This record gives sequence, C-alpha cells and structure tokens, in this order.
Amino acid sequence: MHAFVDETKQHGLLIVSTLTEVCHLQQARKVLQSKRLPGQNRIHFKTERDSRRHEICSALCALKVRVMVYDATAIKDAVEARTDCLTAVVEDLAALGGRRLTIEQDDSLVQADRRTFYNAVRKFDVAATLEYEHRRPNQEPLLWVSDAVAWCVAKGGDWRRRVDPLITQVRKLS
Repeated sequence: MHAFVDETKQHGLLIVSTLTEVCHLQQARKVLQSKRLPGQNRIHFKTERDSRRHEICSALCALKVRVMVYDATAIKDAVEARTDCLTAVVEDLAALGGRRLTIEQDDSLVQADRRTFYNAVRKFDVAATLEYEHRRPNQEPLLWVSDAVAWCVAKGGDWRRRVDPLITQVRKLS
C-alpha cells in the first residue's frame, strides 16, 4: 500500500491521503498523465476550468484508489494541526500495512514534516517498514488525486459529491 498526501488550507487544514496498491500504480499514473493538457506539467485543481474539473473527477472515480481525509479545521494552531494530521496518516498507514508515504513538497515545511514522520513511525512501530518522502507534484501524478479531492472537499456541495465515491474515511481531529 502506498499513500500520496496533499492538503488545502482554504478553510483550515484538510489533509488528504490517496491510497493504492502497488499493482495499480502504473495504470493510475498513466490515466492521470493522459488528463494533462498540452503544456501542463501537472494537474492543479484550483487552476482548472469547471468543465475540466468535472472530467477529471470522473477519471479519478474510475481509478483503483481510495482516499482518507484528515480534517483539522477545528485546530487553530497551524503547526499543531499539521502535526496531528500527519501523525494520524502514519497511524492509519501502520494499521493498513502501508509501505510508502509520499507527501507534496513544501520547502518551508520539509524539516518539520521529517520530525513529525520520524516520531510517528517510531510511535506506531513502523520505522523499519514505512518509507516516507517529499516530492514535487510534477514528479508524482498520484499527488494530483489528493490535490483534487482536497479542493473538492473544501468547496463542498456538488464538488464534494463528485469525489464521495473515493472517500473511505473522514477523520476529524481536534
């Protein structure tokens, strides 16, 4: 099991983890890359037109992935919210036998994230089995799924409904 993590801070922190089995990675990446427009090096949901968002949501729902949402909007301290979310991601991956966690790289947060992951993999006794890394979104198409779902959940309404088939859990943190 691999996890791909992105976030939105639109109305407080939401972290989204897209999970898939290793055997589905290649096909998912191929489908996602085929959805890029000429000249795009990635799909970034906030910059897409609504018609493209509809098309992309439909493609996402056909992938063999599932999504977990970590809602820390009730936590006002941004550092605490992020730490709690990332720790919960590791906890859930440990329970699922996860082997790899890829998080979208934000250079200003890499060191803090590494401290959080270092502590979390030890807390949940997966230091020897769970690898984690930061990647830029143009380097890993499965980060685009988490980006899209985070955007849709934050927007709510019909956008949330479009990605509901992907969401297996919403974990509220406080």
